[in-house]
Amino acid sequence: MASQSGELLRRLADSILRGSPDSQGLAQLCLDQGVGVDEILTKGVIGAWLEFADWYNRDPDAALKGWMESYNATNRVLRLLESVVKPTEDPPFAAAVVAVRGEGHVLMRDVIALLLKSQGVKVYSGRKGVVPDDLAEPISDPKLKWLVISCTESELNDQVSGLIRWAKERRPDVKVVAGGPQAGRVGADIVASDPTDLLKALGL
Repeated sequence: MASQSGELLRRLADSILRGSPDSQGLAQLCLDQGVGVDEILTKGVIGAWLEFADWYNRDPDAALKGWMESYNATNRVLRLLESVVKPTEDPPFAAAVVAVRGEGHVLMRDVIALLLKSQGVKVYSGRKGVVPDDLAEPISDPKLKWLVISCTESELNDQVSGLIRWAKERRPDVKVVAGGPQAGRVGADIVASDPTDLLKALGL
């Protein structure tokens, strides 16, 4: 069974990388075979984008031409997985998974939000970038333990740092985890280089 699921996840990653319309069907096949949502995300979806990064390093022009198809394939898979992840009645804690307003690279934010939901975490997230006032609801939740921020664009570092300061002033007990190329420059408590690091940092 392990070898079969491994092959399915490999096919899923390949299909996302190629922007294939059968990506969602392969993700459904993984679910039908009992593969967990977390494994589909880490080995299928994130695995594909790690390969995309290697492709970009080798041939940026070709990778950029294929980017939109890969992005669309990923979103089809995420929609499917979102439909099967149900909220946990008694989540261990809550996390806000965000990117600031103006951040254009938000795919990993959406993947991480769903990954945490699949682990039973109550997740505050959305499709739009945030400013401090957008965090009023999660900041008021006593179960909020983590603020997870995706930050890739250097010109937004001041905005990200300001968001972190705002959150810390109101909830000093909340820890901030940042991921992305600018993660080490924004004043986060923890820098996560990949989703495995993130899950370990959050105790999952």
